[in-house]
Amino acid sequence: MEEESSMAQASFLCLLLSFSIIILSNAADISIDCGSSSSHIDADNRTWVGDTAYVTTGLTSTFKPLVKTDDSLTTLRYFPTGETNCFSNIPVDKGGKVLVRTRFNYGDYDGESKAPKFDVVYDGKHRDSVITTTSISGSRSEAIFVPESGNTSVCFFRTFLNENPFVSTIEVRRLDNSMYTDLGPKEGFILQQRIAYGRLQELVRSPFDPYDRIWAPTPLSTVTLTSAATSINTTWADNRPPEIVLRTGWSRKDMAFYDINLPFSGVTFYIVLYFSEPLSLASDQKRSFYVYYDNKQVSPSTIMPPFGAVTQAVLRAVVTTKLPYLTFKATPDSTLDPLINALELYVISNSGGNGTSSTGTGGGGSPSTGGGGGSPSSGGGGGTPSTGGGGGSSGSDGGGGKSGWFDKIYVLEWPFFVIYVYEDSSGEKSSNLGLPLGISIPSFAVLGTGGWFAWKLIFKPKRHPESESIYYPLFSS
Repeated sequence: MEEESSMAQASFLCLLLSFSIIILSNAADISIDCGSSSSHIDADNRTWVGDTAYVTTGLTSTFKPLVKTDDSLTTLRYFPTGETNCFSNIPVDKGGKVLVRTRFNYGDYDGESKAPKFDVVYDGKHRDSVITTTSISGSRSEAIFVPESGNTSVCFFRTFLNENPFVSTIEVRRLDNSMYTDLGPKEGFILQQRIAYGRLQELVRSPFDPYDRIWAPTPLSTVTLTSAATSINTTWADNRPPEIVLRTGWSRKDMAFYDINLPFSGVTFYIVLYFSEPLSLASDQKRSFYVYYDNKQVSPSTIMPPFGAVTQAVLRAVVTTKLPYLTFKATPDSTLDPLINALELYVISNSGGNGTSSTGTGGGGSPSTGGGGGSPSSGGGGGTPSTGGGGGSSGSDGGGGKSGWFDKIYVLEWPFFVIYVYEDSSGEKSSNLGLPLGISIPSFAVLGTGGWFAWKLIFKPKRHPESESIYYPLFSS
């Protein structure tokens, strides 16, 4: 009896310990409903708290959405006065990595029908430019960084005299320190894209992603593959992509992706690609390939996606002055086409990279940490505003297709379609009719022109609407 009692006490203590670990692991997670003074739990069981403990300036407003919208996105705080307004004393774990996400749902709260532009700065040093939208789904900004103290801040900077910054929600999520190991101690990763290839409709976030990252779907695709694995071990990739985004992927011979919104120069970025083999390969089957970004090999060795597991390939570099692009090329002995399951793309804040670059793969081991913008031994993913993922023709090593390099790309947009006209170095032009845009129109850009339009539409970094986080790739062979 005494032995059974001791075992029961030990089991009870283990249970208490497990609960305390769970509580501690969520200590830094907080969701702030800006413009609200009360707390509530939403339909996804997330707890939202009012913002009055974190901000002393600004005014609040609410609006009635035209369609069903989360309650947290129907309230907002806006700042009609002051050049800078901040939320502060947001509790975090000092020295631990955090993800901070801000969302902006304009809702025409002021009756002006003019969504403003402004900057948001995380922890006093990681700046992102925000272009809000009048669309129902709103827009968002996100940063990953290591807070310098036990509290962090989110500040909003007026960039145009008559445009008032505002914010709908602020979310803080703690990350494992073993994730995003290329993040230097003073750096920040400013999200540009996070894509789940092959997923057709809904965004992926918690509970499917335990870190509550938001992965955008790609409803228009080339060949989509679905994994036959009963489970997928994600521990082989340092950044821990959720299993659900690895269950689908795109595959095509000589895939090429062009992103027309990536700033052309002076910006250090971090890009990470995730690969998981969807098929249980026979002895006579092999999938192996190389990945290149702007003619730089992302991995120094061939990529052979594991079945029932995942590997990641990473790159950290400064964008060149030519149009960057991402290409996949099968090795000569590969019997299957290249594939991709997911991608993350960030611009690095406070990198001080000065042209340095690094490539590597993650799979089973942690790449060495990048320090303060130097070149780590392996890199990560980074990128552009949310309307990315355009495709192009096969890469320069593509084998059988047009060259993947184009000197100019002209983008002509209509309400429901976009036409891309490519001009190569020989002056030959070709065009592709873009796929239907669906719920939104990507930001208008014209490449290959100069002057004011080049600065306003290309070189100035932009934060795009959340509704534009759906990608419309174009492929040609």
